[in-house]
Amino acid sequence: MRIGNNNQLILQLFQRMNGVNTNKTNSFKMTNTSKRSGGYKNDLEEFLAGHRKNSYGVEGMDVTGRNGDYKKIIPVSQEMKEHVLNDVKNGFYKYNGMSGDNEAEWDAYYRKNNEYYKTLKREDRLSACWTLGQLHTEIANRVSSAIKAQVPGWQPGNPIPEGLLDNIFADESITSLVYGKSGSESGLDIRA
Repeated sequence: MRIGNNNQLILQLFQRMNGVNTNKTNSFKMTNTSKRSGGYKNDLEEFLAGHRKNSYGVEGMDVTGRNGDYKKIIPVSQEMKEHVLNDVKNGFYKYNGMSGDNEAEWDAYYRKNNEYYKTLKREDRLSACWTLGQLHTEIANRVSSAIKAQVPGWQPGNPIPEGLLDNIFADESITSLVYGKSGSESGLDIRA
């Protein structure tokens, strides 16, 4: 038996163990999805051709060997800015400033982000991801600071007085990040 045949047999064994139907004519094409998150897996042909995709099937999200050139704020859709704001709100209203442990919520949030990235030019996808991440962080930091100003000693996870979050999320210092300052159209005025 040749070494190449052994490798194919081992690969077919692992595929069968993972519930993948093996095909002897194309035994190296593995396109099954992750059972945990329904994620995407690159097949060998795509990988060798340089078409590497993240677990949601979005190409152009690999930072390996990059020098940080993607770390820049770019224009993103209003819908996605509101999506980020809603995720931050959820973290504060539901989990007192923590991320929570609901994997389905995380997956839904990131699935929508990745569907949005697919609509962008490949070279803008990482920057859009960076932009939305910076927006998320900035909103969360501003909300935390506003809570601490009203409740000295507050830490994420501690209870938040009722009604306080309503006032904070209505404040222009938060809404301006998503909707722009009163009388302007810009929004997202944070810097990389």
